[in-house]
Amino acid sequence: MIEKGKISAAQLGLLFYSVTAYDGILYIPKVTGKEAGHDLWLSPIWAHLLGLLFVLGMLRLSSRFPKETIIQYSVRLLGPWAGKAVGLVVILYGINLTSVILREFGDFISAVFLRETPPLIAIGGIVLLVAYAVRGGLEVLGRLAELFLPITFLVFGLLIILSIPEWDVNNILPVMGEGIAPSIKGALVPFSWFSGYLMLGLYFPFVSNQRKTTVYIVLTWFALMVTLSVSGLVSVFLFGKHVSTLNYPFIEVVRYIGIGKFIQHVDALLLIVWLPGTFIQLTTYLYTAALGASQWFGLKNYRQLVFPVGLIALVLSMWRTSGVEEFQIYLGTSHVIFDFFNIALGLLLFLTAWIRSRKDRRQAVAESNAAK
Repeated sequence: MIEKGKISAAQLGLLFYSVTAYDGILYIPKVTGKEAGHDLWLSPIWAHLLGLLFVLGMLRLSSRFPKETIIQYSVRLLGPWAGKAVGLVVILYGINLTSVILREFGDFISAVFLRETPPLIAIGGIVLLVAYAVRGGLEVLGRLAELFLPITFLVFGLLIILSIPEWDVNNILPVMGEGIAPSIKGALVPFSWFSGYLMLGLYFPFVSNQRKTTVYIVLTWFALMVTLSVSGLVSVFLFGKHVSTLNYPFIEVVRYIGIGKFIQHVDALLLIVWLPGTFIQLTTYLYTAALGASQWFGLKNYRQLVFPVGLIALVLSMWRTSGVEEFQIYLGTSHVIFDFFNIALGLLLFLTAWIRSRKDRRQAVAESNAAK
């Protein structure tokens, strides 16, 4: 196979946790608050309850082709032309999401921490590091996730605990005062993020203990739901109905934290949560694009494509929109449509595989009966 390395099911779960969690922590209060108001913390719950069906579908699809990636089995399911088109979409998905996360990274660093530094400097630096990690192979990505992400869990929990003295729990009342509809509308964007689970079809063949994959991916699903809901809930406790007016609500949560008169402005702690997670997230998407492109073109080594694909993503991240406001509009419109298209693509593959499996079963039964 084009990738010789293996990862465990637990490492796969950590990689997929990073796909949504870390930019979700920053954006979930803003993107859901516009529709859901102070019920925004409920929106990730509704999104995840529906998204679980897609997750289970992608797991079932991957387990049907345990030694093939989505680039390979899409050709088997849909034929050479349509299958190749699906593979191309998966590659473009990896490149597009790499560029999107790079742009989010550059905007956030420039707006919050390095205000005098051009975003291109921050983006260019992290692209080089991410590309270097991806060239190391899938085992390297799995070990990095295993090393960094547990630390981010602990720091995230610490930040939540330290913010408790500033909470006003009355801000969430009345819960669903206008009914359930606003929080369901707010769940639209978080649900679109489940398109990332389409990448299970690319990572699954390289999992060493595939039988445990479902357990760890479902645990990841639950951890993501709790993470996004809690970050939204804490933001509401602090800012109430004004939370959706803030560009980065959770950074404002962290700025409220103070420990006596000695420790103030613990903004840097958020970097311990967000920066390693974003790094792993970028490696996950860039690996998807590079490995997928190598298989699509029939190459024997994906590493030679890592830096060119990273450069394309870098150019796209800077070219996409001219400012932060325009980029956030893109995230709530065109980007959501592209994500839903990929969810529909995953469902198409799942339904095709399901129909073919039923047909194969009936044919096997008929041949067995004929033999008797």
